[in-house]
Amino acid sequence: MPGARATHNIYMTSIRTLAFATYGEITRRPLYYILLVSFAAAIFFSKMLTLFSFYQEMNMVREMGVATLTFWGFIIVVITSGLVVTQELEDRTAVTLLSKPIRRSDFLLGKFLGMWGAIVPGVLVLSGILVLTLWMMAEPHLDLSDRKVADGLAQGVGPFRTTWKAIWSQFVLTQGAVVLEGALLSVLQSAILAALAVSFSAFFPNVVAVASTTLAFILGNISSYMVASVERMNVGPLTLAARGLSYALPNLGYFNLQTHFSEGKIISIRYLAMSSAYAVLFVSAVFLVSCSVFQKREVR
Repeated sequence: MPGARATHNIYMTSIRTLAFATYGEITRRPLYYILLVSFAAAIFFSKMLTLFSFYQEMNMVREMGVATLTFWGFIIVVITSGLVVTQELEDRTAVTLLSKPIRRSDFLLGKFLGMWGAIVPGVLVLSGILVLTLWMMAEPHLDLSDRKVADGLAQGVGPFRTTWKAIWSQFVLTQGAVVLEGALLSVLQSAILAALAVSFSAFFPNVVAVASTTLAFILGNISSYMVASVERMNVGPLTLAARGLSYALPNLGYFNLQTHFSEGKIISIRYLAMSSAYAVLFVSAVFLVSCSVFQKREVR
């Protein structure tokens, strides 16, 4: 048992080391920060694009902002997957790593965790910019008058508590909560994309891996509509084929609830839990297949 525990610790250390190295390799690149600043600027200045939105300015900014969070994860995955996996395999850097006591599954898992970890800080920053933008739009319209403060004082409630109560009910529970849920769903979707990108990059050239990840992103977002359209044709074989393809592809529509985001609806905890479970199961299935096949691949 002590020997098995020591071996397990070695493997965990290898995964952790690879993850931190991959995270550092991605976040040290200037392109990472150029993209982050560009996306942040796009969110902040999106309020200028809502002049003709018929009093739905905040809804449009919130919807576009959450969509930007999702697109951030996709862009980082597509750009960096070839650099951290395919390039190492082509440059034979991976040969040196795999010649050490590092399992091939540890190599893929470490790359995945590092790539996914590099996405999360960007999501947090962009979410903060989105909340700040929404606050600048909502603050002038808060129902917080001097009379309410005076009524609060008459009831023994301090001005700070009265102000915070108004902000909590009129902004935090509406705008902030929706942004937080959108950020969580975008992180979950990014995990699926990162798992697919790492797996594709381990077997295909960079161009093919990027194209495959992009195709999975597009089809994953329209798979529900695709199946519904094919089912309306009432052609048995096509319906079966469409359903089979939808099961093989990730259903990213679970994480893109643009109707909820545009209308400011709060997503239930149950839905978030089920989405998290789906992401975990899909990522696990991807790595179960990719690690099994990667074990048999000759790396040279």
